[in-house]
Amino acid sequence: MKKLSSVVFTLSLLISAYSYGADAVKVTPNQQKVISSENGRFVFGQISDFRSDQYMLDTKTGRLWMIVLKKSKNSDGTDAPGEGFRVLDPIFYNDINGNLNLEPK
Repeated sequence: MKKLSSVVFTLSLLISAYSYGADAVKVTPNQQKVISSENGRFVFGQISDFRSDQYMLDTKTGRLWMIVLKKSKNSDGTDAPGEGFRVLDPIFYNDINGNLNLEPK
């Protein structure tokens, strides 16, 4: 019995040592993310790992805005120092006739 318990202890020690030495597994989220909400009308979402892929969706009308970074301008028209500020820029849809619309049709 003593021999069996020492074998089990040795095996468990080896298995735990192997699991600590293993590389970490990187979990990547599904790229097909859906921006939706059951109760809210306006929903913010990000569809990739890039910060530039941030959107706001109006779930009632289907209108969509992208969050973009606008540079501040000086009075003479040159770029002001600093990072700028974030604004919501509307995304236009092409209808069947090739016209641009704010709402999908």
